[in-house]
Amino acid sequence: LLTPQRALLHKQQSQPLLQLPMGAKAKEVTEEMREKREERARRRRLQAARKAERARPDHRRLTRTHKAKVRALRDARGRPARAPWSLPSAATASPSPPRGFRRPRPPPPAAPARPPSPARPGCGNAKRYSCAQTGRPLCSLGCYRRNLQLLQSAG
Repeated sequence: LLTPQRALLHKQQSQPLLQLPMGAKAKEVTEEMREKREERARRRRLQAARKAERARPDHRRLTRTHKAKVRALRDARGRPARAPWSLPSAATASPSPPRGFRRPRPPPPAAPARPPSPARPGCGNAKRYSCAQTGRPLCSLGCYRRNLQLLQSAG
């Protein structure tokens, strides 16, 4: 129960309080007035109950949309691909190698490829740039100048 409803219920169950004389006469409550008050209180309670009922689906809708958002985020991240697998059965048979059989060893990993050396003869530095005109690998400004000299002498 809500606090106002609890107060109304408590008011109905409690005894009327003794009134101190204040000079103003208490209003006489007729049976008809009491019935009207009770009717109004009953209507308020019904309206509050209806309002609470209408609010519940909104809560369910909100939680449903929240769950959908969480699921969409999880799907957007992507799930790892599952490896295919099968259970052995009477219909399938897998050959097993004979005892003492050695499987071939996988080849050792290849050494990492060396970066191409620059076009300048005798330069042992690693490539850092490429010439925009010739596309040859270069390591420094000196290599670039030498490359241009070779280009002009050839052309």
